[in-house]
Amino acid sequence: MKKTSLNDIAKHLGVSKTLVSFVLNGKGKEFRISDDICKKVLDVAKELNYTPNRIAQGLRTGKTNTIGLIIADIANPFFGILGREIEQEAARFGYRIIFCSSDENPEKSKQQIAMLQQSQVDGYIISPPMKSEEQIRTLANGTIPFVLIDRYFPEIECNYIVVDNFDAAYRATNHLLALGRKRIANITVNMDLVNMKDRTEGYRQALLDASVALDDSLVKILPFSHDNKDVARAIKELVAKTGSKKVDAILFSTSKLGINGIECISTLGLKIPDDIAIVSFDNPDAYKICISPVTVVNQPLKEIGKTAVQVLLSQIKHPENIAKFQKITLKTDFIIRKSCGS
Repeated sequence: MKKTSLNDIAKHLGVSKTLVSFVLNGKGKEFRISDDICKKVLDVAKELNYTPNRIAQGLRTGKTNTIGLIIADIANPFFGILGREIEQEAARFGYRIIFCSSDENPEKSKQQIAMLQQSQVDGYIISPPMKSEEQIRTLANGTIPFVLIDRYFPEIECNYIVVDNFDAAYRATNHLLALGRKRIANITVNMDLVNMKDRTEGYRQALLDASVALDDSLVKILPFSHDNKDVARAIKELVAKTGSKKVDAILFSTSKLGINGIECISTLGLKIPDDIAIVSFDNPDAYKICISPVTVVNQPLKEIGKTAVQVLLSQIKHPENIAKFQKITLKTDFIIRKSCGS
């Protein structure tokens, strides 16, 4: 089926292609085209199922009204929800999103940035994988605005929207300490990323401030490409400790770790919170329907998505401000449920 063109609409109405173009690009008033004519053009465009050629439109206007979004892992509920929030906020301003998932793979991320450049996106929102510093540094030296979300590279000057991971982990660990838990483990992932590093640092500082001796054997660092077998292995090593070294609580640094960890704890015949108290980052629906609903560090996903889009659009519309970086750190909520025994 032939795609409707500007010429088709112009012939249908008996007007010029230029007039149709002005109306569909929102320039009717600027060129003194009557409201009646504008309405007729828009009605016919809708009737004929006209869809604009974004690339051609970008060549004419210098803008495609598209944003490239690269998230770290589409299988992670955290990023799925965050992506939806970004898409909804962008749509409010007439922008569409081109979704990509790097799967925490820097080579894949590099290819996706190249693809988005070819698609002439107006800007990027990126959750950068490990070892992608050079890609981000190259973007920072370019002219297309971008915003990092969830994590950033401290040595690179750019826009970013993150949460206070140190404070969040500190408060979560303090909560467990206040309930009398002393042998608190932390299961996390590779700490080359600043957000994971900050979470473990917050956990450690809370223990130090409570005069609880640090025990490195209680910190289990898994690769980003971990599966449930890796998590199960870490859990089994922790629960094997006996006597004064017995683990009585676990802080999971991601919900993916937490979901796998809770499954493993259950298969081992252990009870939450009687045998082990649980706190996890992020708040997937699964945590609310567990036998012992999970206490969580809840990240403000709606605010992260909304802020990221607004920061990016402010620079798209005002390219002279591209070097005026916005570095925004948001607070998290701490939601107490039964998994800690409180």
